[in-house]
Amino acid sequence: MIKTDAMFKHTPDMMSVPEAAKELRIGKNRTYELIKEGRLEAIRVGRKLIVPKSALYEFCRDERNYLLILPNWRKYG
Repeated sequence: MIKTDAMFKHTPDMMSVPEAAKELRIGKNRTYELIKEGRLEAIRVGRKLIVPKSALYEFCRDERNYLLILPNWRKYG
């Protein structure tokens, strides 16, 4: 499910990668892959990656990312 504007109302302004993965309803490893590929923006603070809410919002608004976060069994179904 792609998040809508209203669904971001209670999302924190900054979140860790595991928190961002939970918001996107995908795995933590897949979230790290999206950051590495440049599809999801993240800020490095020391050794930790922080995902801004604005980056999560933009990722979800981009229709090209819809298939990236669907489980494989849903792509063909």
